[in-house]
Amino acid sequence: MGLGSRQRHLIFLAHLWVCTPFALLWVKMPEVRRHLTDDAARNLWICVMIVMAYLGIRTYLAFKDPAWLKWDRVYPPIDVTIVSLFLYFADSNPLSNIALLYFLPIAEAAQTLSVKWAASVAVMTILGSITASIHAPIPEWTPFNIAFRFFFLILMSSLLTILARQAAEIRSRLSVEADRNRIALEMHDGLQGSLITAAKQMELAQMLAKSNPERTAQIAGDCRLLVRQTTDELRFLVQRMRSHELTGGFEPALRQYANNICERNDVALNFKVEGTPIRLSAEAENAMFRIAQEGLNNILRHSQAQNVRVVLTFGSERVELCLEDDGVGLPDDLMKSELDHSGLDSMKLRAEENGGSFRIGPNIPRGTKLEISLPRRLRSVAK
Repeated sequence: MGLGSRQRHLIFLAHLWVCTPFALLWVKMPEVRRHLTDDAARNLWICVMIVMAYLGIRTYLAFKDPAWLKWDRVYPPIDVTIVSLFLYFADSNPLSNIALLYFLPIAEAAQTLSVKWAASVAVMTILGSITASIHAPIPEWTPFNIAFRFFFLILMSSLLTILARQAAEIRSRLSVEADRNRIALEMHDGLQGSLITAAKQMELAQMLAKSNPERTAQIAGDCRLLVRQTTDELRFLVQRMRSHELTGGFEPALRQYANNICERNDVALNFKVEGTPIRLSAEAENAMFRIAQEGLNNILRHSQAQNVRVVLTFGSERVELCLEDDGVGLPDDLMKSELDHSGLDSMKLRAEENGGSFRIGPNIPRGTKLEISLPRRLRSVAK
């Protein structure tokens, strides 16, 4: 799984903070200070303090990660301006070591995967460095070196963006391939088994149609429920293959499945969502849906419940699912073989494989309560 926008921003900020000790040392260097007036030196230190405050505010916003802030579009021009101010107050030319910091906003812009934007930021650096150092002393032999540095900035902005785009394309192809393999496995383990079972039930019903009509009707009813359940499962897989904008995420798929299966079995459903719904990783979404599916099936098959309550909670660190019913509850002497047969063992295994936990016990005042908790792992959707 690739890094999200927030993680990439925090990594970039970490590199900016690493630069701050060197910037402080640069300000104190005799080579920098010896040709500065007292006012220029004071202004340079004021600039340093402003930059430290700017980094602090920016780091705070990075942790908050507001949806409206497109950091790789907003910050590059600000960073170009800051580096240019350093050049101006230090009375330095584009060959100064501080000019190397222009590579940082270019790298920021490259993350947008837009060559035009990265090249635009490179042009900003050229204009900023020329404006900031137009009054600075430049030896006669340096114009070629400065021109080469400007050319190199534009070249690097294009190269970084192209490499970032190639990396994004490779990551996208790998993600599609992983999803394709995962869905193929789910269809093999789930849909194929259900369809084979339905086919065998129909064959049995055909054999018993004349000799045992009552048994045939019962088998036909079971087969109908199995086919409907398979249809719900197929619908979830199709939603998984569509985009986030079309499906709305994992929560609507689970809500629809719970509504369908409870309505067919004349069981009242109370479905509640707490917190702000988010997209989980494909593995976590699949595990949560499979556990909920198995849990609801167990409730409807064995509990004799009249009411089912589903609570899906999106917390800051974890996503939790709670299934409650008012049925007969679990027997006190539930054996390991019965645990395996009822699917509880597989539910526990699915949760643990995804770094989560699984608990089952009595509900108050009656029935059974099943709780699943998984880490909150967001899907990587670049902003």
